[in-house]
Amino acid sequence: MRPLPLTTPNANPTHSWLSPKVEIRESPIHGRGMFAASPLDAGETAVVWGGTVVDAEAAARARAAGKLVMQLDDNLYSVEERGEDETYFMNHTCDPSVWMADAVALVARRRIPVGAELTIDYALFETVEDFTAGWQCACGSHLCRKRVTGRDWRRLDLQERYAGHFLPLIARRIAGRQRESRGACAPRPH
Repeated sequence: MRPLPLTTPNANPTHSWLSPKVEIRESPIHGRGMFAASPLDAGETAVVWGGTVVDAEAAARARAAGKLVMQLDDNLYSVEERGEDETYFMNHTCDPSVWMADAVALVARRRIPVGAELTIDYALFETVEDFTAGWQCACGSHLCRKRVTGRDWRRLDLQERYAGHFLPLIARRIAGRQRESRGACAPRPH
């Protein structure tokens, strides 16, 4: 696979990075998860996703080979072996403690105390619109959606709650929908 440049402040890191304040251990949510070994302050970087970045054609081949593929931009995809990268172990909740700073960096949404699990809402980066999780969320938050889908980013409540912290590709989709909506409501000249 041919790596492609990624235009983010972290410019296509070749290796993932996990803060030394974070450890991987068994999670009550699911399997393994990330936990604060030391407190993280709001805005502090917890994880940077790295690895091989490829075009859509190479991503399709990787997906067919059973690899984990995540879309980062219009024709940019990250590819990794399932469960190989320790930054893979961040579980979903509907009221997450971490959100996106850009296409590859995850930062604390609020202060995360020692022992707390770092979680993210998959709506922040799930770009496959026909995706529906094969599991039901049971995070217990009053914000719980129960079912996670690739269309969750379309929800106005999530757009408001996570403004400025979606994967940039999704942020552009939201901005496009907002422009379309404003255009549909604009008065027509006589």
